[in-house]
Amino acid sequence: MSAAPNLVAQMSMYMNTRVHDPDYTPPAPKCIVCAETEDAGTKILRCSRYHDRFYCGKPCQQSDWKAHKANCVKRAFWFDKHRKCKDGTVHDGKLELITWGGERDGYTLGWGASFEGESDGLRKMFEERFKGDVQRFHAYRPQAFRWTCCGTSASMDYGCDHHGAGSQPCTCDFCRMGKSIPDKVYNEKLPSRVGLDLPRGPDPRSFHPSYAMNAAAGRKMWNLDG
Repeated sequence: MSAAPNLVAQMSMYMNTRVHDPDYTPPAPKCIVCAETEDAGTKILRCSRYHDRFYCGKPCQQSDWKAHKANCVKRAFWFDKHRKCKDGTVHDGKLELITWGGERDGYTLGWGASFEGESDGLRKMFEERFKGDVQRFHAYRPQAFRWTCCGTSASMDYGCDHHGAGSQPCTCDFCRMGKSIPDKVYNEKLPSRVGLDLPRGPDPRSFHPSYAMNAAAGRKMWNLDG
């Protein structure tokens, strides 16, 4: 019987910072070196390992190699394939298993961001059934993980709500509207945010009049701001 409120908690957590905008188009990627964007004659390519690095061709990629090499050669993690979000942005941080507590909407959460009474059983499942294999456990229960770049649960993959700390513009509602994260959202004691020094925004790269209008209308319709 606990699955229903847990699902509600997960959904409300994500909707605190964004509403789904069917008309939203992710910003076009541009070359990290010359800032050229894709057109009929130029195809923007992404580094296969360091996913937030874009190039218009080999000359720019080679010229950036000295600055890029240190990060690229070290960045080979099992979760690299999960970095890309549905809105076209990518997570720059690490995917971590949540092994600490927190709270959400009056519920006390424990290991794996599960309800306190379920934590011991979930941890035992991870150790015995999954033999401590985080990749397999992530496939089974993504909400037990968090992205360190934004403090977002790995079960919500629409975008990276970093509010200005990421390599690409933040696409959350507040940054689109040019507003900082309000206290009631920023001060939530979510397990996914514990120990992270997250900015409040807004990301100066994110504001767009039409997106701001749509975000404000959506939040009002869903009564997300009380």
